[in-house]
Amino acid sequence: MAGIIDNREFDGVRGNMNIKRKGESIEFTPEMVEEWRKCAEDPIYFAENYIKIVSVDHGLIPIKLYDYQKEIINAITFNRYVTVNTSRQAGKTTTAVCIILHYILFNRFKSVALLANKGDAAREILDRIQTAYESLPKWIQQGVIEWNKGSVVLENGSKVLAASTSSSNIRGKSMNFVYIDETAFVEGWKEFYSSVFPTLSSGKTTKILFTSTPNGLNHFFKTCEQAQMDVNPETGRGKNGFIYIEVPWHRVPGRDEAWKEEILAGMDFDYQQFEVEFNVTFEGSSNTLISGQKLKDMFHKKYEQKEGNVYIYERPKEKSNYVIVADVSRGKGLDYSAFQVIDITKMPYRQVAIFRDNFIVPIEYAETIHRVARFYNTASVLIEVNDIGAQVSDVLYFDFGYENILFTENAGAAGKRISTGFGGKNVDKGVRTTKLVKNVGCSLLKLLIEQNQLEIIDEETIKELRQFSKKGTSYEAEAGSTDDLTMCLVLFAWLSDQRYFRDLTDINTIAKLRDRSEEEMLEQLIPFGIIDDGQDIHEEAVDWTYRPSDWIL
Repeated sequence: MAGIIDNREFDGVRGNMNIKRKGESIEFTPEMVEEWRKCAEDPIYFAENYIKIVSVDHGLIPIKLYDYQKEIINAITFNRYVTVNTSRQAGKTTTAVCIILHYILFNRFKSVALLANKGDAAREILDRIQTAYESLPKWIQQGVIEWNKGSVVLENGSKVLAASTSSSNIRGKSMNFVYIDETAFVEGWKEFYSSVFPTLSSGKTTKILFTSTPNGLNHFFKTCEQAQMDVNPETGRGKNGFIYIEVPWHRVPGRDEAWKEEILAGMDFDYQQFEVEFNVTFEGSSNTLISGQKLKDMFHKKYEQKEGNVYIYERPKEKSNYVIVADVSRGKGLDYSAFQVIDITKMPYRQVAIFRDNFIVPIEYAETIHRVARFYNTASVLIEVNDIGAQVSDVLYFDFGYENILFTENAGAAGKRISTGFGGKNVDKGVRTTKLVKNVGCSLLKLLIEQNQLEIIDEETIKELRQFSKKGTSYEAEAGSTDDLTMCLVLFAWLSDQRYFRDLTDINTIAKLRDRSEEEMLEQLIPFGIIDDGQDIHEEAVDWTYRPSDWIL
């Protein structure tokens, strides 16, 4: 650290005299050495004594950290993984500036990825870090090698890269610290996670910091949920290894009931939105088919057996009745072919197995359905025959000779109904998902799940339900998510009100669910303005490739 001041004229970095140049020498006094040591050992001391931020009212001012900001700083300093569920305008960016600035100044050869859903948001945070850096005394600064809107590289080998989560800038790179701002709003999370996080998990000192307001029951909710499960009393870490910190509005100094009323007035007294944005309450999106509270109460269980891509939660019971509802995709690594196995012996109906594969071809898919159907007491099989689903149905019926396939026929204004299998050209070996079929299925599925008459325990299914939201007059997966398993449940719900189903099970699903008048039920099942035009709603799919699922039951 000690050295001699270079008295030659210099121009700083890019003409900025507040930034220390690479190779610039500073002579340290004993007092500076002691201060440097204090700052290195205590990031909170460093922040409150040397970092300045821009205030709207007062310009560049020193930081005075709130208690929860200190909690976050300490948590990430002494732990690897931290997730912060925070109110809006609670100073999370200021906290991130303190953490990242300390990390790159007092550690050698560390790489920080500063990420946000939009690149501009990430660069804005980097700009704040740069502003704070410029206000530091030069004896604390490191010499600067690179200084621009997207990155900073210091003479000690540490660097910060700002980018969007959709950017390829950090994919495959070794990062020591990843900070993701507004984590809940990152799109395409699964693809991003799988490409970035393997390098983090392979290290022993790498760090992850998430900060966000809630945004439905998505990946951020799952991270926070697991961080609060099975918490180790000694370390404070949850099931997934994360420390969970919550910052609702009332933890921010100066926010009282009068402040709350003022904010609510500005939000037209939308209490639900206030709960999400300021009281950090995880709600299912107001547009999810299943209510937010019910989605939060749903927990998955560990499967008993896995055979290829079949997940068995409960093996078949003698004399029990089962139904398999299958959705068919062209695959090629995109949408999934999927099916649900439901025990329909009595209510509540129970999910007992699922299948999900985005590479399987029709012939192999039909074989898998055949094996599972026979395994589950020769289950009734309902296949969605939009697009290439008919090919799977034909293979199952003709090539494998499986006769317990459910047929459907047109039923006029009533849409589709289960058929005997005879009746000419209008009969399908399966069901076409028309607008009316999907509408009725969605309405009944909502009732079944919210009234605890359909038990769902599969993790992927629950994940899909949490992202199955309203779009226009229908429901579908939110951007970056899938709904193949959910659509199987939608078709099962539709099936549960068919006369065939009542005859098979001796259960009248509607009668069991009804806790209101017949008129109210009909209004819910067939909302005004929804007219069945007989048209399929399945979108055009893509080509197939095959990855075998070799299992034997």
